[in-house]
Amino acid sequence: MGVDLTLLLWNSGVAILAVSIVCYLASFHQTILLIFVMALSLVAGFQFTSASSHNPIQTMGFIKFILLLPLGLGAVLVFISLTEVTQQRFQLWFSHYINFAVLTNIFVMVFAPSGDTFRGHLSRLVCLTLFLWLLQEMRKVRFQTTQFDHKFFIFRSSPLRWIYCHAAYRIALLSLPSFDSIQYLLLEPLSLIVMAILYRFHKKRNEIHFYFGYADTIVVTTLTVLTRYPILPPFKINGPYYTNLPQNQWDMLFIPIQLIVIVFGIKEIFKNIKLLRITKF
Repeated sequence: MGVDLTLLLWNSGVAILAVSIVCYLASFHQTILLIFVMALSLVAGFQFTSASSHNPIQTMGFIKFILLLPLGLGAVLVFISLTEVTQQRFQLWFSHYINFAVLTNIFVMVFAPSGDTFRGHLSRLVCLTLFLWLLQEMRKVRFQTTQFDHKFFIFRSSPLRWIYCHAAYRIALLSLPSFDSIQYLLLEPLSLIVMAILYRFHKKRNEIHFYFGYADTIVVTTLTVLTRYPILPPFKINGPYYTNLPQNQWDMLFIPIQLIVIVFGIKEIFKNIKLLRITKF
């Protein structure tokens, strides 16, 4: 039958509203957001442990939820709530924690199901290219990638070029049959918009791309929560519907974009290799 446009518009509206609220709380009321994150984590943990049985999909969904909520956004908010002296004391360890989480999250997508599509297989090469590129960017700052400035989380190793390439890669990835692309339809535009909003909220104290890590954490976590606990419309849904494109047409649309990202990424990798050699000596 296809995708219900009414449900799509409802979900998109709820996602925009929820991300807006979380973005505001993450900027000005981090303690309130931290309490909500921990409370929701406890609720999810209680529901999971009290269930009599779990299938592999439910187990993986719960693990993803915990990694994103208390161990992702929650960890950032906890560190924000610490005193400046404590932050400086554990800053290096927190950078290692964030670096490991970011690199692992990107690398595991190499093993994402391809859905028997050409773009699915090609996305693995794109993923590896972005992984190596980001690793070089981290090395430029000696892996001291994070800082906290006036209660804002700053990630310093994702230049705008990488962010745009990553957005193109993830849009293609989310179009694969194995992903619930409807729930994450606004992931990329919202991440970029929230990055710009955080940049404004923080009165442009840093370069705009420094806020992408915080923005992406906010958006991905919020959409994951809405996927696990959807807010259903209070009215009956009955179309209209639109039919999804065949997989070969999606391939024709995204493969050229993926190839451009690969070529651009490899170019940046070789440029960084030369730069790192120069700075080494």
